[in-house]
Amino acid sequence: MRRDLPTSFCRRSQASAAGFTLIEILIVVAIIAILAALIFPTFSRAREGARRAACSSNMKQLGLAFQQYTQDYDEMLPNARILPFGEGGWMYLNVFPASETSGGYEPNKGGLYPYVKSAQIYVCPSDGKGRNSGNSYAANGCLFSVLDAAGMGVGKHLAAFEDTTRWLLLAEESSPLPPQPYTAAEQYGNSTNDAYLAHGTVSDDPISTRHFDGSNVLFLDGHVKWHRPEKVQADFLRTGGEAGACP
Repeated sequence: MRRDLPTSFCRRSQASAAGFTLIEILIVVAIIAILAALIFPTFSRAREGARRAACSSNMKQLGLAFQQYTQDYDEMLPNARILPFGEGGWMYLNVFPASETSGGYEPNKGGLYPYVKSAQIYVCPSDGKGRNSGNSYAANGCLFSVLDAAGMGVGKHLAAFEDTTRWLLLAEESSPLPPQPYTAAEQYGNSTNDAYLAHGTVSDDPISTRHFDGSNVLFLDGHVKWHRPEKVQADFLRTGGEAGACP
């Protein structure tokens, strides 16, 4: 025998069948949007943090390669060359400026490659232009002699640098500024494999700000630290670019 259900039960069943109201759906969507706005930037920063760590590891390995090179060559740093081609330098380049050309750099032909044996180490994971050109890093112009007639800057002896903890070795270069004339003093920086770094008011290759408005910096003693470009200029002025700043 069929028994009639209570009226209250029928009302609950009808309400359940009707689903969510528009107000309830909008509230859920708003909550999801708020959570996404809070969580996604955190994920983005975490990814960039991982890339910065990978970039720092790359620079440490390059620093070790520089140290191994100097041990094999009587404490002489590798050379740098920009014209007519990049043979004989720590980095090989096909054209100048190589950083603006796809495949412009060929690390496997440079003087450091036998100690590194991986072209990927020369590219920062956060540097799209570096992935295109083949290199993300630029060397300190003070590490080499003034460019000679053949386009070669000879690497200096380590003894020329009194405090290797304060001499910049490599930095992450950014996009070059528009071409500008250089004085004889400024030619120090512009003569080293497209490696003129931010110094004073003249900059052909500014130090990058791709990692949280800063950059990884490799020092001559092999340690790597993150710095903002203005901090590098304020505390570690030995970045090349002026004759008086070089030993």
